[in-house]
Amino acid sequence: MLTKKCLFMGIFILLSVSLTMADPPAVHPLTGEELVIDCLRGTPDAIDGDLSDWKLGAMTPAVLDVEEQLNSGQASWDGPDDLSAEFYVLWDDEKLYMGVIVKDDKLSQNKTGGDIWNADAVEIFFATTNAVAGHEEHYQYGFDFKEQTWNWCNMDGAGQSAIDYLQCASTETDDGYICEAAIEYGQMLSLDWSVGSIIGFHPVLDDTDNGDREIQMTWTSREAHDQTLGYGYLILSDAEVNPGPATGPSPANGSVHNDTWVTLSWRAGTFADTHDVYLGDVLEDVNNATRDSEFYRGNQALTYYVAGFPGFAYPDGLVPGTTYYWRIDEVNAPPDETVYKGNVWSFSIPPKTAYNPDPADGAGLADTTVTLTWTPGFGAKMHTVYFGDDYDTVNNATVGVIRGTANYSPGSLDAEKVYYWRVDEFDGIGTYKGEVWAFTTPGAVGNPQPANGADDVSMATILSWTAADNAASHEVYLGLDKNTVGGADTTSPEYKGAKALGAESYDAGLLEAETTYYWRVDEVYAGNTVKGPVWTFTVGSHILVDDFEGYTDNDAEGEAIWQTWIDGFGVADNGAQVGNLMPPYCEQRIVHGGLQSMPLFYVNEAGVTNSEALLTLTAPRDWTAGGVADLSIWVRGASDNAADPLYVAVSNSAGTPAIIINDDPEAAIKTAWKKWLIPLQAVADQGINLGNVDKIAIGVGSKAGAAAGGSGTMYIDDIRLNRP
Repeated sequence: MLTKKCLFMGIFILLSVSLTMADPPAVHPLTGEELVIDCLRGTPDAIDGDLSDWKLGAMTPAVLDVEEQLNSGQASWDGPDDLSAEFYVLWDDEKLYMGVIVKDDKLSQNKTGGDIWNADAVEIFFATTNAVAGHEEHYQYGFDFKEQTWNWCNMDGAGQSAIDYLQCASTETDDGYICEAAIEYGQMLSLDWSVGSIIGFHPVLDDTDNGDREIQMTWTSREAHDQTLGYGYLILSDAEVNPGPATGPSPANGSVHNDTWVTLSWRAGTFADTHDVYLGDVLEDVNNATRDSEFYRGNQALTYYVAGFPGFAYPDGLVPGTTYYWRIDEVNAPPDETVYKGNVWSFSIPPKTAYNPDPADGAGLADTTVTLTWTPGFGAKMHTVYFGDDYDTVNNATVGVIRGTANYSPGSLDAEKVYYWRVDEFDGIGTYKGEVWAFTTPGAVGNPQPANGADDVSMATILSWTAADNAASHEVYLGLDKNTVGGADTTSPEYKGAKALGAESYDAGLLEAETTYYWRVDEVYAGNTVKGPVWTFTVGSHILVDDFEGYTDNDAEGEAIWQTWIDGFGVADNGAQVGNLMPPYCEQRIVHGGLQSMPLFYVNEAGVTNSEALLTLTAPRDWTAGGVADLSIWVRGASDNAADPLYVAVSNSAGTPAIIINDDPEAAIKTAWKKWLIPLQAVADQGINLGNVDKIAIGVGSKAGAAAGGSGTMYIDDIRLNRP
């Protein structure tokens, strides 16, 4: 067949989309009803091919499921189970979201790029409300169950291309597939994307059982591009998709509020009659509060609430430097009077002290001609800056540089130095001492790992850093209080010892879960010690086995992933290949967390029935440490994989491995990341000594106890041991 073509003009049109001026919408070819759906406001949790977060029961879909909607393929269509779909749409301030549930008795897609329409695919048209001929007044996008996307027609003259502003994820189902897509509607310049606007809308299904397209089904029954009688209507609503809880908090959730009183307001749930108001300064208290709690502020019909004035909550005013939490429970009108518990929102009153330093505290590598800036404290009228290269001197200084603006240029600085600074704020009544911040200039100690400010760090962590250019050795400090660590010396309990040049790491051992730590590295120059900046990280509740972030493409230094995870290269009965054949060896596009995941290619064919990648552990070996109770592995497959079973094998050197089989027999063909959770007791029950585990393997095939045949690619990421 000829390549699909679309004539388009670069037209930019200011549209009037009111009901009175628009042409009427197209009608259903069977029922005669106008094809109109409301596009409610809402944002999916993730674009992952899973619509469980869509609240579909509160939405009205565009439905394609009757013979009268066939534009072609009437002779081969066998009913809704052969081909049909429900199209759901949502929108927020940036994107339009499409959830398409397709029934298709046989999936087939052997096309790519601009030809995906010629097999199993979804097409979506957005248009003016004018009934016109030709292809000049619409946008045409497509996606499929293999997560391919394309833009054909484009009123702005940029069609016939792959685009990066259309995202798609899909999952295959027992009777077809689901596509979840998000498109930045601001890219459609010629349409008005505002509340109340009407957008021409035409959803389309393409289908084949083998080869080229055999069936096209459209909402109007007319050929997909045919706009001569108009498309259906998509009306952009201001109503939230969830009819229960309140939405639209003001102040916005997580925002900074620059006053000691506030008017809280919200959008009522669709069926709400009254509102229960909760307000406090402790997250857990507000989240768990009931009507008999001190944090309950009453039931009211108004959709706003004032705090920080006499006669209201916090009559003496809101306190600077405090974060407040609030919740609105929506109460339906009688007779049901259902109460919908609301989300907990927050806002913060700025502190009296200066905050948000730039350079960020501990960030390092500021230019030697840097200008320091900060956010003034609440009500600050004047700022006093203290600056120097000694922490104690800056911390104790009483004479500084007075500034009327929130910036300071210390002049030309030396390279390979650590500098400290502090800003005291004066609000006309009192002075508020600031904390001491630090930054480094090029060549100084830096590049802390974990990164400064990192959270969810493994309980078993090795600290590392990059040495200063001319340092002879290092002194390491670690503790639970920033000021204590910043002021510690070699006689303090926070001092963890010296490290020689070339040994820029410190094994911190097993750290406490859910705890924030502070650390610093001092550089020693021929007996002269220079204090380093204080860095921080927060420990999570896990011990990391592998997150695949540390592998590089430098195989000469043994840093390539396939040099650590040993695959089936040269092994006749192992069909596994770890990593891509050419750099980058790690997967850098399909990842669960961080920047890399492990691609595991399996070929269980030609007499090979098993594919396995093996990691020999140096650490962590003790799988009982820190109270860990389960092993988690994030896995993702591809829809065209052979559905061979997945397994993990855990072993001690001298023993038979424990084989744990993934309980989802089709895990290999699922196209969304899924957390595989394995109780460690199940490993111990097979005779494995959890106190000295030395090998873990991940495989696809017959070791899982089932016949295996075929090939595919699995993606593996974030392997952890977790506390309950």
